[in-house]
Amino acid sequence: MAAFDIDAGSGNWSSNAILHLRYTADATGERPPRLFLKMVSTDLDDESFGASEVDYYIRDYVGLAETPLVRCYDAVYSAELQRYHLLLDDVSPTHVLASSRPPTLAYGLALAEGLAALHAHWWGAARLAEAAAPIHDAAFIRRFVAIAEPGVDHILAAVGDQLEPHWPGLMRDLFARHPAALIARAADANGFTLIHGDVGENNVLVPR
Repeated sequence: MAAFDIDAGSGNWSSNAILHLRYTADATGERPPRLFLKMVSTDLDDESFGASEVDYYIRDYVGLAETPLVRCYDAVYSAELQRYHLLLDDVSPTHVLASSRPPTLAYGLALAEGLAALHAHWWGAARLAEAAAPIHDAAFIRRFVAIAEPGVDHILAAVGDQLEPHWPGLMRDLFARHPAALIARAADANGFTLIHGDVGENNVLVPR
């Protein structure tokens, strides 16, 4: 590569840039004209997240044919710095966020097929053991619920007058009963798989 120009940007949790690449005359192999660089700090004051997005691209689906993922050229996570980066194909000339297009049946079916291809790859207890991704135990589930449960009072205080009369009771009943159901279900690892965890309309790209 001879040089590159940068178009800088940002996301909810990241700084990013589109790199416009220029190659030397003797450059060989694949020469993508543009790449997308995403840089993330995982230290978010009172919470943090780790290497899951890096693993998603360079570990979890390596070798799986025709995965519906953007090509990743490089990705590194630093636990010491609490930062990571991804270097991906820039597909902005051909794709846009799903949130910018009205959903259609064809889109819904394509999304289901794409997710099914990813989910099938790690489906079941034996495959999850190979991935070193055990099902969360009861202590983890209780901790997760304990983080969310105080939100009920905040919701009721903020918009309680906008809720149907039976909703407050249902919300409290959910936290009273659902954790035990989750713990019971987690006792059998079959039927679980690795998932994206945030397949929202702003995390899915669709053709222009």
